[in-house]
Amino acid sequence: MNNDFKRLCRLFIDICLFKKGPSQVPNSAALLRIVFFLYFVAGTLLLSRTVEFSEAMAQAFMETLLVGVFMYLLVSFFAVKNRFNQSVTALYGSGFLMTTMSLPFVLMMGDLTDNEASTGWLGLSVFMIVFWSFIVMAHIIRETIEKTYSVSLLLTFCYLYLSYQVIQVLNPL
Repeated sequence: MNNDFKRLCRLFIDICLFKKGPSQVPNSAALLRIVFFLYFVAGTLLLSRTVEFSEAMAQAFMETLLVGVFMYLLVSFFAVKNRFNQSVTALYGSGFLMTTMSLPFVLMMGDLTDNEASTGWLGLSVFMIVFWSFIVMAHIIRETIEKTYSVSLLLTFCYLYLSYQVIQVLNPL
């Protein structure tokens, strides 16, 4: 079990480093449920810094579902439904890692802004992690639908814009 966990962590790290793609992710419903939960928890922790915990949970749950719905629509549209489990598992697993990596920076940045101090390099670090997450999502989409990188970047941008709009409509701040 311990070796399997290490192998999975290494796989998601390799996806974040563009060394592997979603096709190397095990097609496992149990793994999908685990990374769905981890992605949701990480999102909740990240959002709870800026909104109440119940609101953070609601927004994180909506975003987690939206990732899955978006991926399902993509694999359906491009007629590769057989890749859904692997691709959404790759998105949740890599998203969990990226969110977890950004949490310390976001928490430190929050403390600085609470004290009206400059966020400087912390803000840049968070921006770089967000940008990296964007590129990782595009990488997973590209590998899943087998289209050009520019198409996958456009689809990733569309997802981010639409998910923001949906969350604002369903749960305005």
